[in-house]
Amino acid sequence: MSDAMTSILLASLAAAFTIAGGSLPLVRKQLGERGISLLVAFSAGVLLSAGINDKLPESFDLAHEGAVLGVFAGFMLLYLIEKVTMVHACREQGCKVHPFGFFALVGIGFHTMLDGFSIAVSGEARAALGLVVAFAVLAHSFPSGVSVASVMLSCGYKRSKAWWVLILLAVQAIIGAVIGLFFSGASDQVLGFAIGLSAGTFLYISTSDLLPIAHETNWKDYRVPMFFTAGFGLMLATALALG
Repeated sequence: MSDAMTSILLASLAAAFTIAGGSLPLVRKQLGERGISLLVAFSAGVLLSAGINDKLPESFDLAHEGAVLGVFAGFMLLYLIEKVTMVHACREQGCKVHPFGFFALVGIGFHTMLDGFSIAVSGEARAALGLVVAFAVLAHSFPSGVSVASVMLSCGYKRSKAWWVLILLAVQAIIGAVIGLFFSGASDQVLGFAIGLSAGTFLYISTSDLLPIAHETNWKDYRVPMFFTAGFGLMLATALALG
């Protein structure tokens, strides 16, 4: 199987995981707050470890100083998108979720697109790196789907419309992978910057989104840091094994 087909397949799996996660609240099945927080903590560890132990070294090897700009751009890009779309739960009394409208959909769709993009550009740099990044994306996609579907229902979306929106958002991962394939002939500097960009998004998602959610909903449970450490350790061991 060609590298391009592998990237498309892995991005399709990420899309399927997003839909599978979103199906839980849409069919009225709940994992419970504790179960979700443990899943989110594990995902945070996986993403952070993949960003630090796999993407950052590869980015620096290819782009050197340009990798720093890529990481900064990726981190700031998601930060600005999140603050503009404002779709996450807030802590003010009486506020359950922020408005979930057009800009929120665009923001989440772009976020999902970057997941597919990360898989493709990482695979182009090194096949083993692509597999590690794909696993990290898959681990993140399921709880992300749960979160998106839950927010849509909380904002009054009908279940039929929420299904279609969830599917459209998930498909963005495949589109992102297709875009990433255009970097196959790029120079090391450009490819390294692209990997640094995706590394920055991994660092932002894990530290600014997933970890706070995991601890806020289940802050008394010592299993949360244990699951985070397990996710981080698993990806670290994989990075060391694959070299």
